[in-house]
Amino acid sequence: MINQTTTTNNSTMRSGFPANFLKIFAALTMVVDHAAVTLLFAKMAKYPDFVKIAFSVDSTAEEVATISADFLSLYSTYSIMRLVGRIAFPLFAFLLFEGFMHTSDIKKYLMRVGICALVAEIPFNLVVSASAPIYGIADVKTSLFYPQYQNTVFTFFIALLMLYGMKHFESAEPTPKAACRQLFGQLLCVVAACAVAILARTDYSYLGILLIAVFYFFRHQKKMQILCGCILFLGINIASLLAFIPIALYNGTQIPSKKFRYFFYIFYPAHLLILFLISLLM
Repeated sequence: MINQTTTTNNSTMRSGFPANFLKIFAALTMVVDHAAVTLLFAKMAKYPDFVKIAFSVDSTAEEVATISADFLSLYSTYSIMRLVGRIAFPLFAFLLFEGFMHTSDIKKYLMRVGICALVAEIPFNLVVSASAPIYGIADVKTSLFYPQYQNTVFTFFIALLMLYGMKHFESAEPTPKAACRQLFGQLLCVVAACAVAILARTDYSYLGILLIAVFYFFRHQKKMQILCGCILFLGINIASLLAFIPIALYNGTQIPSKKFRYFFYIFYPAHLLILFLISLLM
C-alpha cells in the first residue's frame, strides 16, 4: 500500500491514511471473509463427507487423506480468503473507538450501532446456520433465528456502552484516591462488558471487547495500542496482526462525507443478505 496524504478542513496536509480509507479497506477484507463463508462453502457443501472431515478437530490423518483434489482446492482458497478476512475486525474495532472519541452525540451513535446490530442479525443468522460446520456447530437447518451466536455489531454495541461507562468514571482530580476510583470503575466496565459478550455469545466475544478497551486505555500512546493489540490477537490468528499496519499509519483525519458516515450501517447487513442469496443459486 502506498502512503497517502489527506487534506483536512484547515487545508493542512498529513501523511498517512484517513479514517475513510481504513473503513473501505476493512469493508473489502470483510467481504472476502464472508464470501468464503457463503459462496465457497456452498461449493464445498456439495461434498458433505469431506466437509465433515475438514471442519472437525477429531479427523484422523487417514480420513484427511481420502479428501479429493477438487475439494482440497476449494478448501485452500477458502482458507486463504478467511486469512484475509481476519484483518477486518481489528480495523473496525479501532474505527469504533475513534468514532467514540470524536462523536458529538454518544446517544445517537449508540442508537445507530444498536439498530445496525438488530437489522443485521437476520442475515447473519441465515449465513451462520447455513454454514454451521465452519463454526463448529452441529448441523442445523437454515434459520432466521439462531440465538446461540450473535453478529459482530452486537460486540461493538456492548463495547460502545463500555467506553461510555469508562469515560463516565474519568476524574480530573490529581489525587491517588481519585485515580484508584477511576481505575476501579473503568476495569469494572471492562469486566462487565466482557461478561455480557460471553453470555450473549457475540462474535469475537470478550477478546473483541478487550481490544477496544486497550485502544481506549492507551489512546494517547499509539505504540502501546498496537503492541497490546498484537499481543491480544496473536493467539487468534497471526493474519489479524496485519490490521495494525494501517492502524499505525492512521493520520487521525477523515474526508468529510455525511453519506459515507452511514455506509457501514447499510453495507454490513446488505452484503450478508446478498452473499447468502447468491449462495443459494450455487
